Amino acid sequence: MNSLIDIDPDKATDDLALLTHLHPHCGFQYRNSYTYWSASSIVGKVVAPTCHAIGGWVGPGRPTADLGRSQIARIRSRRPRQQLTPEDTQSMSERSDPLGPPTEVFPVKEYKLVSPDADEIVDTVRVELLSFKACADRAAEGGPRWFDATVQFAIDGVSWPLRLTYDVNFISAWPCSGGPHPLFFDYEYTPVKADDIINVKDWGGLYGGGDPRSARSSPGAVAASKASAAYDDEKVLVVEAFGVRDNEVLARAWCSHWGLSAVIVDVKKTW
Repeated sequence: MNSLIDIDPDKATDDLALLTHLHPHCGFQYRNSYTYWSASSIVGKVVAPTCHAIGGWVGPGRPTADLGRSQIARIRSRRPRQQLTPEDTQSMSERSDPLGPPTEVFPVKEYKLVSPDADEIVDTVRVELLSFKACADRAAEGGPRWFDATVQFAIDGVSWPLRLTYDVNFISAWPCSGGPHPLFFDYEYTPVKADDIINVKDWGGLYGGGDPRSARSSPGAVAASKASAAYDDEKVLVVEAFGVRDNEVLARAWCSHWGLSAVIVDVKKTW
């Protein structure tokens, strides 16, 4: 990316000379036309479904009025509230086995086929704005300026801003064949449509709130794990975010807003 900027004849791109690998959580606006983001930054992770990715960069993304014509932005984010422990990884294989606990007999009645309803695609979500607020408490630091990022969505004509507060991770599920596969009845999950994810608050009780809203519909594309002793920590939230790319951006932004990492599933490859 630095090489491309160096050979750009536009003098305005001289303002991007400080772009360096020493600032991995960053991006920049180019000629008031596009934005590009490091794939390791939370903005890059969230807007990736609507962009292309190459060489560790995500773009071109939508421009923003909060940055200059050609300006670098370092994105401030926090560690996720949800953390894996060594015990979680050691028992993951056993806890995630779709056939359930080891046994010599597998009764058919204890399993069910889980598959999304591809005919009911949500098409009421659109990304409206990508906005940034300068971090006043870090203004004295040298180098590119720090910003807090927000993505605003239009959902059924109503605007919903989501702050990209936490640097969560999105892990792609391994593709499978021969699906859909049966799921053991004891695996608990709550499905929700993409446009209804806004109504799900404090999933997992990480903020000490009450029970999250009871969601509807069938399972789909993004699964965010719960992590609170007050809840069943094996239960997952499944968000139907397929069909329209803005749906997945909404689901990812919601995860960053609340501090929940997620598994990303392509319903055409993994059932």
